[in-house]
Amino acid sequence: MSDHSTISLPPRTVRRQLLFALVGVAVLLAGPAIYSIGRLQAVRDIAFELHDRHAASRVAVGELRAALAEADRLQRSYIVTGDSTTRTQMLEALAETRASYRRSAAPEYGVSDLSIGRTLNELDVAAYRIDELVQSGAAAEATDYFGEIRHLYGDADAAVDVMAGAIDRQSAQATIRAETIASAAVTSTLIALVGSLAIALILGFGLTHLVTRPIERLRYAMNRVAEGEFDIGAPIEVGRRDELGDLARSFESMTDQLAELNRLKAEFVSKTSHNLKTPINVIAGYAEMLEDGLYGELDEKQAEAIRGIHEQVEALETQVRQLVDLSRMEAHAFTLRVQQVYLADLLLGVQRSFEALATQRDIHFEISTDPSAPATIFGDEDRLRNEVLGNLLANAFKFTEAGGSVSVQATGSRDGLVIEVSDTGLGIEPDSLDRIFDRYYQTGNGKRAAGSGLGLAIAREVVNRHGGEISVSSAEGEGTSFQVVLPIAGIDPAPALS
Repeated sequence: MSDHSTISLPPRTVRRQLLFALVGVAVLLAGPAIYSIGRLQAVRDIAFELHDRHAASRVAVGELRAALAEADRLQRSYIVTGDSTTRTQMLEALAETRASYRRSAAPEYGVSDLSIGRTLNELDVAAYRIDELVQSGAAAEATDYFGEIRHLYGDADAAVDVMAGAIDRQSAQATIRAETIASAAVTSTLIALVGSLAIALILGFGLTHLVTRPIERLRYAMNRVAEGEFDIGAPIEVGRRDELGDLARSFESMTDQLAELNRLKAEFVSKTSHNLKTPINVIAGYAEMLEDGLYGELDEKQAEAIRGIHEQVEALETQVRQLVDLSRMEAHAFTLRVQQVYLADLLLGVQRSFEALATQRDIHFEISTDPSAPATIFGDEDRLRNEVLGNLLANAFKFTEAGGSVSVQATGSRDGLVIEVSDTGLGIEPDSLDRIFDRYYQTGNGKRAAGSGLGLAIAREVVNRHGGEISVSSAEGEGTSFQVVLPIAGIDPAPALS
């Protein structure tokens, strides 16, 4: 047995592995998200720039153009009328041109403010000069002077056009920059997302394989142990330093102990069954001598007692034989003597073995052969007659009351020879049907529990060894039917039973 008590392992390692994997996946997925947020922030800043600065500058340029046109119109009207209200409006329009120019933030667009600023200053000086001339009654001189400075309004309009062009260019550049950032962000985000998902999937599959592989191996090993095979074959991962390794080591230790117990049990069964043969034979011998009258004549009650002793000796011999067969099976020493078997001879031997019992128990016993049944098969005739049909019929007679019937029917099928053993006895509980072929298993029925629980298990092993199948159907209180399917072709007798 393995001893792993000296190994100290860190607790909850699988839990930490799962946690690290989840954190890694979260980090991988968070990277593209953070990058996308940064790019969206840049696009948002450009959008604010377009909405706040460029839009406001466009409005200011429009107001500047309108204020210049209004100042030009009012200045003409003031020269002609000399009206004080017009004068006030003219000065306000000129003040609005300067305010609109300041709101347009022209220097930020790379446009020199010297030319338009100087022009606006000259328009202010000209306005005050015209006002002096008008106030002094020199309207003609004011008109001539206005003609001299009229080109300033044209210069101002030209400068405004330059400012508007600069604003439009920077707005277009900002839009292109936003589109470039957005396009690059989409591409980069998709690439990063696909890469992150790929890495996350690799991590997920790797972690899944890391966790499920030892579980699958352990499940396979458990299934083999559940079937009574303690040589589990596929290695379980006992070297892992985590909970799965703990489980594998515990299972290995348990399997070693079960294997040792199974070996001791098989050794005990083998020795005990062989040791029982001698006293059973002695009892049978004395019973025969008593029956033959070697110790005096027997009355009817004594003769009946001797017949009872014979029956019990036969039952003991059957159970000892089954124990011997079981020990051979578990030691992989149970072989078959394969030869050509004539179906008629096989069934005739079965009929001779049980017709006396049928007459004694007042049970109708019938064996029939359908024309479709093959004349011969290959197998071990003795084991088919005794371990298979013998055990099935022994059970059938045991659980069938007087007046009932037991039948054996042989037919042919695509799979080979089909032998069906049916009775009208007690039947089997539905919960027991799945376990009826297990070793040592007995149903809750008191009469059924009188056996050893080995007959059907041995019958199944012999049928399986012949490459066939055995199945059962039953209804409580109505009877039971066992169906044995045996291939016609020969089999290899070398492999031992499991």
